[in-house]
Amino acid sequence: ILETGPTGCGKTTTLYAGLRHINSPERNIVTIEDPIEYDLAGINQTQVKPEIGLDFARGLRAILRQDPDVILVGEIRDRETAQIAIRAALTGHLVFSTLHTNDAVGAIAQLQYFGIEPYLIGSAVDLVIAQRLIRRVCPNCRHYIFF
Repeated sequence: ILETGPTGCGKTTTLYAGLRHINSPERNIVTIEDPIEYDLAGINQTQVKPEIGLDFARGLRAILRQDPDVILVGEIRDRETAQIAIRAALTGHLVFSTLHTNDAVGAIAQLQYFGIEPYLIGSAVDLVIAQRLIRRVCPNCRHYIFF
């Protein structure tokens, strides 16, 4: 499951809502994030730490050795992370992640740019969500115009 959209549009918040919805004691849910934005009870969360060599790719490899049912990768930023996330999805893990693209089609194009073959994308990706925030005018500032 890929969530796409510009910075600050709520991608991570939406993915966290999905994790909260499926969270149960029987499920091993593990995340790798930069940074951890919310503390989620019952979910194992890890923060990327480049200064000690823990990037998304290395963290994701370590997570796969923990026999997770569900994995959240905070963001797919490079080819290696994309390849490992796709491999995890193809081996039966439910993988949530974000990409910085403008639309759902752009997410597929970005995976191809990272060198993922189209047939692997078709097999591994079940859902792409393109998200935007809608501006709201505060009730005190609102003016009604009648025609």
